Amino acid sequence: DAKRDCVLINNIQGAYQATDHLITCTQKQPGYLKSSYSISNFEERADGFYKAVRTHGMSPSKCIVHRLAPSIEGAMADMLAWIQGGGELASCYFADNDLIAIGAMKALQKAGYRIPRDIAIIGFDNLPMGDYLEPPLTTIHVPKQYMGEMAARRLMEVLGAKRFVPVKLEISTNLVRRRSVSP
Repeated sequence: DAKRDCVLINNIQGAYQATDHLITCTQKQPGYLKSSYSISNFEERADGFYKAVRTHGMSPSKCIVHRLAPSIEGAMADMLAWIQGGGELASCYFADNDLIAIGAMKALQKAGYRIPRDIAIIGFDNLPMGDYLEPPLTTIHVPKQYMGEMAARRLMEVLGAKRFVPVKLEISTNLVRRRSVSP
């Protein structure tokens, strides 16, 4: 909304960074673990994913896309159903969020796949549980506390201002390298 301030995640940059890392490490066409529920953050992440695919000279139409529920249990059930149905799998995947990545990892491991040896996975959000998986989840860190600080700082500016001019602050993300993607 043009009449309000907002502090946002740079989803496109984060997804691009994740997918670029995935492709650089694996040298393979990435698959996409896409949320079955559409929200604007995930749509922006899709833009970043496909931008990185194109940058590496790969065809977006050749990406295997799985629509999975955006929860650990739901993503695991959806991915297991795909695997058990004999569906084609990619060698590596970018997931819309860590919950989807974790659920897919659990399904793949249950089906006998080794992460990252057989299939590499990268998530988005840097949830604390990602560090405790085996292997730990490579992900994109969203600096939530910093976002809150920037929102509070901006609120103080607005309260002290004589005139209001809406501002959009987009906060960058950074890659957290763990072992679900081989270096």
